[in-house]
Amino acid sequence: MGGLTLIGQLLIILAVLLVLDIGIVLIAIGMAKHPSDNILIKNVRSKVPKQNVEEVIEETEEATKEEIKEEIKEETIQESIDTIQEVSEEAFDEQETNEIIDIDKLLEEIEHPVEKIVKQTVIRVQNVTMEFNVATVQASGLKELLILKLKKQASFRKFKALDQVSFDIQKGEVVGIIGTNGSGKSTILKIISGALMPTSGRVKVDKRKVQLLTLGTGFDMELTARENIYLNGAIIGYSREYIDKHFDEIIQFAELEEFVDEKLKNYSSGMVSRLGFAIATSGDAAEILILDEVLSVGDIYFKEKSMKRIQEMIHGGSTVIMVSHSVDTIRKNCTRAIWIEKGKLLADGEPKDVCKMYADMQKKRKKDL
Repeated sequence: MGGLTLIGQLLIILAVLLVLDIGIVLIAIGMAKHPSDNILIKNVRSKVPKQNVEEVIEETEEATKEEIKEEIKEETIQESIDTIQEVSEEAFDEQETNEIIDIDKLLEEIEHPVEKIVKQTVIRVQNVTMEFNVATVQASGLKELLILKLKKQASFRKFKALDQVSFDIQKGEVVGIIGTNGSGKSTILKIISGALMPTSGRVKVDKRKVQLLTLGTGFDMELTARENIYLNGAIIGYSREYIDKHFDEIIQFAELEEFVDEKLKNYSSGMVSRLGFAIATSGDAAEILILDEVLSVGDIYFKEKSMKRIQEMIHGGSTVIMVSHSVDTIRKNCTRAIWIEKGKLLADGEPKDVCKMYADMQKKRKKDL
């Protein structure tokens, strides 16, 4: 700078200082925007040879991306868990009998799409026991019973119709209950429908959704078919307006057009059964349908017609429980079978398996006779 004047030298110095100041400011701005990156790069540059710096930076960026992916995955899993819990809580609040699927099982398969799965239990029978008092001395009437009591000759024994029976029924299932006479099949249906209260245990079910179809309930043999339709319909829960609307349909289905004003005491047992079936099935299918031996009425033709009516009700989306002595009926129409024998639950599972066990027991008893 020997050829420059003093002023020229000063200007050059000022320009260099100005460039340095601008560079420092730019570096400061860059560090403010990405402080962690600069610190990281600074640390890398101080510890790694110059030729490997860029390579390490690339690896660091990849590691950072993996950390971000892991964070996103963890957040997604947590959101899935929260969603399942919300669905479970809402379902349980709507109905006390809901059974929520195990969340731990879902977490084992969390890599797959998370599904909102709720298994709905509509009937829960828990340790139900039913005992009846059976008179050891039979009285012919109320007067004789009072006399026996006054003489202290009236005594009773306990009969256990059901003994610690438990099972759950899911929405949409068609469940058949089999067992020999006096085993408690009809008793458990009446307890589920609310017609009987168990001696111990409990049943969880929304009774407003239950319809029990049993033949001949509430018939008065001294009344005509016309009068019994209104009487029996009222017992089932039909309004007079409803019966008025469906009266002709009931008579036609029961094939009793010529006997509508005849007293029931003059009917055959088959005619009475047909009338009971026609009344019981004239309404829309309930959400929970209970059938107590309603598929064994009438001749072969009427059995086919009644089976078709029941099939329509079953395929309408109802949850169905039916009692039948016919293992063929259970196998053909049910998705599940329960075997109750002498008050105890002996088997619960696939209809073909349970029915085979029941049939084998029947064959063994015949051989022993």
